[in-house]
Amino acid sequence: MSYAPAHHFGICLRKPKKLSTILGHHNKYYNWGRKMKRIILVFTLLIMTAILTASILEEARAIKLWLDSPFSTTVLEAERDAKLIEWQNLKKGEFETTAQFEQRQREAQSRVRAINSDYAQRIRDAQSENTRMKDNLRIRLTDLLNESRETVASKGSLGAYNADKQYFNLSTTQKEFKIVVPIDNAPSVKDSFGRYQIKLIRQINEELEWDYLEARLEGPLGVFSSTDKAPTLMAVTQRASFLPPDLSAQVSFSESSGNNILDAEETATITLNVNNTGQGNANMLKANFRLLNAPGISFSQQIYFGEVKPGENVSKTLQLIAGMDTRDGEAELKIVFEEQNGFPPNSQVLKFQTAAIRAPDLYISDVAIDDASGNYRIEPGEQVKITARIHNRGQGASRNLSARVLLGNDVFPLGDSATSFNIGTLKPGEYKDIVFDIVTARTAKDLDIKIDLIDSRSKFSKRNQALQLAFNRVEQTADQLVIKGQSQHIAVSSAPSLSIDIEENIPQRAQTPNPKRWGVVIGIENYRNVSSVRFARRDAEYMKDYFVSVLGIAEENIYVAIDEDASLGTLKSIFDESGWLSKNAGRQDNEVFIYFSGHGVPAPDGKDAYLLPYDGNPNYAANSAYDLDLLYRNLGKMESQHITFFLDSCFSGANRENEIILADARPVFIAFNPKAKGSNLSVFSASGGSQISSSYAQMQHGLFSYFLMKGLGGEADLNNDNKITQAELDTYLKDKVSVQARRMGREQDPELQSSDPARTIVSW
Repeated sequence: MSYAPAHHFGICLRKPKKLSTILGHHNKYYNWGRKMKRIILVFTLLIMTAILTASILEEARAIKLWLDSPFSTTVLEAERDAKLIEWQNLKKGEFETTAQFEQRQREAQSRVRAINSDYAQRIRDAQSENTRMKDNLRIRLTDLLNESRETVASKGSLGAYNADKQYFNLSTTQKEFKIVVPIDNAPSVKDSFGRYQIKLIRQINEELEWDYLEARLEGPLGVFSSTDKAPTLMAVTQRASFLPPDLSAQVSFSESSGNNILDAEETATITLNVNNTGQGNANMLKANFRLLNAPGISFSQQIYFGEVKPGENVSKTLQLIAGMDTRDGEAELKIVFEEQNGFPPNSQVLKFQTAAIRAPDLYISDVAIDDASGNYRIEPGEQVKITARIHNRGQGASRNLSARVLLGNDVFPLGDSATSFNIGTLKPGEYKDIVFDIVTARTAKDLDIKIDLIDSRSKFSKRNQALQLAFNRVEQTADQLVIKGQSQHIAVSSAPSLSIDIEENIPQRAQTPNPKRWGVVIGIENYRNVSSVRFARRDAEYMKDYFVSVLGIAEENIYVAIDEDASLGTLKSIFDESGWLSKNAGRQDNEVFIYFSGHGVPAPDGKDAYLLPYDGNPNYAANSAYDLDLLYRNLGKMESQHITFFLDSCFSGANRENEIILADARPVFIAFNPKAKGSNLSVFSASGGSQISSSYAQMQHGLFSYFLMKGLGGEADLNNDNKITQAELDTYLKDKVSVQARRMGREQDPELQSSDPARTIVSW
């Protein structure tokens, strides 16, 4: 050991070891996460300052300050409390049922427990890490105390000699010592004291002060030591050897619907399994998440694993909650792990599909009555039980659906009959009946009953759904409703309803589709600007089935437009000279069938007729409707072998319930149906020019459409030769439709325009 020059307050400075030595292998013991680094930041800075000043004493002071500091979890507790606030003190929403609120409370309690458990583990790990760090720092402090022992020069004076015990009293600036000198040498040492050097051995103690342990006189007669002797150096605890973990991670994706797509308003679960096949512990392991190309999806940005022991497999889950604004696309979840000692698993990337919200389509599919008189009619002053069937024909499920009955003037709920109903979830294709009792005033003139269908997401609510009931009109009865199994198919076109013969067991006349046959099916029940055409949607949906099964038209050869899809633009794109029909079916060997169910409107002078599209205005038909004469001309120009047009519409300016749809509320009749143009065009019309095309309430279809489908199904084969000609179908329709219309108190006589009545429509 080298000696410093002699002086009263001499201090020998030595350059301390690197930071890894101070804290005990930096990469192994001191790789804290961001949160823990904030906790010890001030102490780390002190230690770094000690290193830069290169002083053992200052380094020891910095370590001592750390060791004497209490452990604090303030940062982690504040972070935990911030997350808990979101799930505490929940308030019941105005439009939230008690059951829904209680469920939300249970979910919140579960979330609170999970957060508390997670942070309790984080705090335990932080305490454990704090203890491990302090143990290493204590070892380093012992090293520093041992390393601080040094010999320094000093000055002093020699006192009286104790001949009995043979020592001199030596007074130094730092301490009094007894220097042992044999009595034979004592006189010479005293006489030549100025030629002797005083050397002191000192060491920093645990209070970080210098202890002067031993003194020596070095001179002509040799070295004489004090009675105080420097003790043996403290033993240093051997640092434990470090064994690294060996971590691997596996990631899996699951969601509730089972289609491996995260749909809007759905929650997916990401499962992370971490396996440690190494010999050492993994400490403070965490997974950080980043989600790309996935707007509207909420998730926690980090999951904490904590300690993973050798041979242990730890599983954690992450929830991805898709909101209403989730889009169609492919999301990418990036997972980056952190481990305290720098041994994380490899990063992972998980790609999965996302899908935008699938909207429910809620409507009143059927209405039935049970009237007190039993004559199937609602009469003023009568008590009536009404059954309304609510159906979801959309792609998505309703959420917290409720129905509220709205009663017009002079219509009252009977007794304590409910007018509000909680329906909950209606999956695609499902339906539910609500039943309520009413009584009307004897002086009532109108039967105005509507239903609000209210989804918890207002954009999917359907309000003011009219039941289209009327006084003194035959209505279907409750016993006609047949409860069938709920469909498992998505986007069912209509809810199972009446025991209607034309809808059951549709005959399969065509064993294979005929590629030379083409079809157009248009049904407009709910108009934007005028009252609805009762059952028109149902007409079109089942007529499409007859086109496929009976007429043998391939589904891909049929253009279907229903309600809002049947705009003026759509009609033009289909029927104009260069439209879809002409381009696809306008060849000589092709045969075309067209069906239209909806409003027809006359021109103000009664000389022209128009098909009213969904967005049309009957008072401005020339500008917003499709000219029927133009349609006939365009069809006549096509080179198709033959075109058959089934037209379930009238041109009286009234709907199927004889309600005027024109602004001045008076009928304007055309004197005749517009004439078909072209020898290849045949037109079956539902009624004469001045007649109403009626609905058939008992069978939930238009009167003409019901018997059209019944006839095509086989009943129009009047001579039983297994084929139906135009003439046979015309005879059948005129008989059946006219007779049933007269029973309903109306006149309705179908018409046929054809240059080839003997032409076969269907054969088997």
